[in-house]
Amino acid sequence: MKPEDLVLADVLSFEPGQGIIRLHEQRVVILSGTAMGLLRKELIDTLGTDTARRLLLRFGYADGYHDAVNLRDRSSWANPLDGLRAGAALHTLEGIARVVVVSVDYDAASGRFDSEVEWHDSYVAEQHVQHYGKSEGPACWSLAGYASGYASACLGSEVYFQETACLSQGEGHCSVTGKDAARWGDSLESLRQDFQSADLGKEVERLRAIVHGQLQDLARRERLVSRRERELDALRARVSQAAASKQFVAETAGMRDVLEMAARVAPLDTTVLVYGESGTGKEFIVRLIHDQSPRAAAPFVSINCAALTETLLESELFGHVRGAFTGAVRDKAGLFEVAGNGTIFLDEIGEVAPPVQAKLLRALQEREIRRVGGERHIKINARVVAATNRDLRAAVDAGTFREDLYFRLGAFVITVPPLRDRREDIPPLVDHFVRKYAMQMNRKITHVAPAAMNLIQQYDWPGNVRELENAVERAMVVAHEPELRAEDFVVRPAVPAAPADARTLDEMEKAHILRVLEECSYNQTKAADVLDIDRVTLHHKIKRYGWSRQTVGNR
Repeated sequence: MKPEDLVLADVLSFEPGQGIIRLHEQRVVILSGTAMGLLRKELIDTLGTDTARRLLLRFGYADGYHDAVNLRDRSSWANPLDGLRAGAALHTLEGIARVVVVSVDYDAASGRFDSEVEWHDSYVAEQHVQHYGKSEGPACWSLAGYASGYASACLGSEVYFQETACLSQGEGHCSVTGKDAARWGDSLESLRQDFQSADLGKEVERLRAIVHGQLQDLARRERLVSRRERELDALRARVSQAAASKQFVAETAGMRDVLEMAARVAPLDTTVLVYGESGTGKEFIVRLIHDQSPRAAAPFVSINCAALTETLLESELFGHVRGAFTGAVRDKAGLFEVAGNGTIFLDEIGEVAPPVQAKLLRALQEREIRRVGGERHIKINARVVAATNRDLRAAVDAGTFREDLYFRLGAFVITVPPLRDRREDIPPLVDHFVRKYAMQMNRKITHVAPAAMNLIQQYDWPGNVRELENAVERAMVVAHEPELRAEDFVVRPAVPAAPADARTLDEMEKAHILRVLEECSYNQTKAADVLDIDRVTLHHKIKRYGWSRQTVGNR
C-alpha cells in the first residue's frame, strides 16, 4: 500500500469493548488538542520556556520513535523513504498537522539525509497563540521531536529536525529542516543536548521491549482468566446437576445466588460458614461444597455440636487417649483425624461451649490438635465447614462466642434464605414431596387443590423446608385421592411477633421456644418434637437462656 493511500483503520486496531486502541502492540489514546494545549501551558508556566521546550522535544522524539518502530513491524517498506512518507501520512491522519514533504535527499551508503518539510495548521502552534499570542521563535517543539525520533528509527541513524519558521510567529505555515547528525556541523552538540543524547532511541527500544513483555504477560493472564471462567462455568453446571439430582429447588434469585457462591468457593481451600434458619437446607449446601471440591474423594464427616455435652464433643472432635477419663479404655481418633484430607462439618457451631471454642480456634490456626489426655500434637489437614441458625455476630457481642473464632470460621459466609423469603420455591417443593410420598405410600394423589396451595403459600413456615415436607407427608396420609385439599393440612400458628426490643434472631428464637413450651405444658419431650430438634439441644438452649426448672418444668 502506498503511504498516500494509508487510512487510520489500517494502522490502528480498535477494542471498543475494552476501551483500548493500539498501534500494533503500542497502546495509543485520543486526547483533545485543548487539553494538550493546557498541559503544554502548565509545563511552560511551571518549568520555564527552555526546560519545557526540551521536555516536549524529548516527549515528541519518544512518540515518533515508537510510531516508526510499530509501523515498521507491521508494514512492508521497500526502503526507509517509504517509511518517512508513511509517517507524514500518519501525522496528517492523527490531526497533528497536514504534513507536506517539500524535498528529501537520502543516500543509504553514506548516510546522508537532507529534507525540507512543511506543517500546515499545526495544532501546537494554534494552542500556543491561544495562550500566549504571537511568539518570537518557533513553538512546535513536540512536532520537531516527533519528526526527529521517527526519522532516526526509519533510517537507523541519528537524525534531527529543526523548525525554521512557525505559524505561531505569524507565518502562513511551519517550515522544518531535517538532516543527519554529520550535516548539522557546529549545531550538533546543542541539538544533542536538547534531545538528551542519541541514546534516547535505545532507551525507547528498551521500554518497548518491556511493554512487549508486559503485553505478553497480560495475554497470559487473559488466557488464565478465560480458562478459570470456563472451569467456573463447568463447576456451575455440575452444581446445578447435583442440585437437580437431589431435587434441591432453587427457583428464586436468592437460592440461585446461594448455589453460585457454593460453586465459587467449592474449589478453594477456605473455611466456609453456612448460615440459615433450621430446615432451610444448610447441610445440602455443605455436602455440595464437599462433593464439588478437590477433596470429594476423601471422607466427609459431620457432627451436631448441639447434640453432645461439652466433654463428649471435645472427645469426638479431638479424640482421647486411654485412661483420659472414666470409660476411656482405649485410644480413640477424633473426627479431625478421621476426616484426613476431606471435610469436617461442624453443624450448630453456635452451641459450642467456650472451652471447646478455644480448642477449635487453635486447630484452625495451627492446623494441629491434641487428644484429650494426650501430650502429642497431631497435624491435621481437613477442611472445616460450619453451619448455624444463630446470629453469631450477636453472640459475639453478648460474649457467648469468641470473636477470633467467628472471624476464622466466617472467612466465607453463605446465607441460605428462609422459605418465607422465597415463596416461588414452594409450589415445586410441594410437587416434589407429593410425588415422593405418593410413591412411598402407594397413593394415587397427583396434585394439590388451588385452595390448599394458596393456604400453603400464605403460611410463613417457621420450620422452613423441613416443616413443609412434614406437612405434606401428613396430608398425604389423611387425604382422599386424587388431590390434597386445604383441610388435609394442619399448620401451626405462625411465630408470634417478637417484642419491639427483641430484634435479633437469637431473641426471636428464645420467644418461639418459650411459646412452644407453654403450648406443650412445659413437656420438654413434646416441645422438642414440635420444634423438630432433639431433647439434648433443647436442654442446651434452656440452660443458655437461664430458665429455671420452675419456669420450664422437669418433664
